[in-house]
Amino acid sequence: MLSNRMRIIFLCALFNIFFEYSARGVTALSNKPLMFLSMFGIYFTCFAMLEDLIVRYNLKNFQLALVAFLYGFVPEIFLTGNLFNREIYAGYLFLGLNMGTIFIINFFAWGIMQSIVTFYFANRIQVRDWNHPRMGYFGWGLCIGYQVLVILMSRSNPYRPHGAPLSYVVAILLMVFVAILFIKSLEKKEKIVHFQPSLVMDVFAFGSVLLFLILGTFIHGPQIITSQPLNESAAVIENVWVIFVGISFLVYRVYKGSDVTV
Repeated sequence: MLSNRMRIIFLCALFNIFFEYSARGVTALSNKPLMFLSMFGIYFTCFAMLEDLIVRYNLKNFQLALVAFLYGFVPEIFLTGNLFNREIYAGYLFLGLNMGTIFIINFFAWGIMQSIVTFYFANRIQVRDWNHPRMGYFGWGLCIGYQVLVILMSRSNPYRPHGAPLSYVVAILLMVFVAILFIKSLEKKEKIVHFQPSLVMDVFAFGSVLLFLILGTFIHGPQIITSQPLNESAAVIENVWVIFVGISFLVYRVYKGSDVTV
């Protein structure tokens, strides 16, 4: 039997595996099951750390979005190279960074879909016990160690784009800025708000899972090569959905006037 914490982390990782499956498809799942297993490990360790931060600091939507936005740079720089890729999102680079990657992936995908919507999905199925044990130094070491190991193993990927020295400097400065903003936000102590279901968030969360499964299973089209082959048609629909959910969530959050509980 999984503990309350492990169930939430597992559900978060599962949601994001559905996300990854949508643009790779059933063929990639059957041909490269170890790749999906590796990605599950990446997401599991990522959300183990995020879950620990949530229960330690009672993170609100803005704070969770900030730390997820920040984490998004890790795979974009070291795993996919999409932060420097000229072949995606119209190829508009500013100071060596792909602006489409930052807005679509960091802001909409990681900042909303892969953080707020993900944790809503997990809590909708398994409500968090705020008294569950915190993760210690050993747990954090294992999570970070796994992430570093995957990064080292992916260094030989011939399809991963690399940035110019200036690009890395700009990316690091941006990451430092977001990290400082997140740390400063922790100075205000937030109260625990227990989970409350929302019909709108149900549509975002479970609608996303349904769409991801449909895209990965039934939508076929030409492939595009980033760090890995992706189904172009599915990837385009996926990105449109991510942007739609992101904008809709922001409108809903303003209309609601309070945080969505995650």
